[in-house]
Amino acid sequence: MAAFSFRLEKVLRYRANMEKKVRVQLSETLTEVKHLETLIARLGQRRTKAAEALAHERLGGISACRDQLHASFLLGLAQQAENEGGELEKSMGKLEILRKLLVIAAAKKKSIESLKESHRERYKRECEHKEQKLLDDLALMARREGER
Repeated sequence: MAAFSFRLEKVLRYRANMEKKVRVQLSETLTEVKHLETLIARLGQRRTKAAEALAHERLGGISACRDQLHASFLLGLAQQAENEGGELEKSMGKLEILRKLLVIAAAKKKSIESLKESHRERYKRECEHKEQKLLDDLALMARREGER
């Protein structure tokens, strides 16, 4: 009997590759989100330290030029943190979309795998049925030969 072959094997491989591709994109986006979160936290810490340093300098007396320089630096840090926050929101949105796509891709792949498994089981039953029929025919032939 011929070996089992599944006509949709190429489709199954394609869907498995698509699922893998989405997993890779999801992993990359997750790494990007973690990087942005770390960057935003560092910017917040740096801004806090700079604000504390400015407050300490103001207590000891500071020139207007230096005060304006510190204030501009703090404003720049705040704007940079805000920009990174926007990028984080975009990445979080992309992450949710990729999670949904992964669920869809996995479901599509699973449906083809289930179909393949049912075809394999049906093929196996057919082979067993044919084998049993052959054995029955052989036993019948041996019985007829014994009767002669």
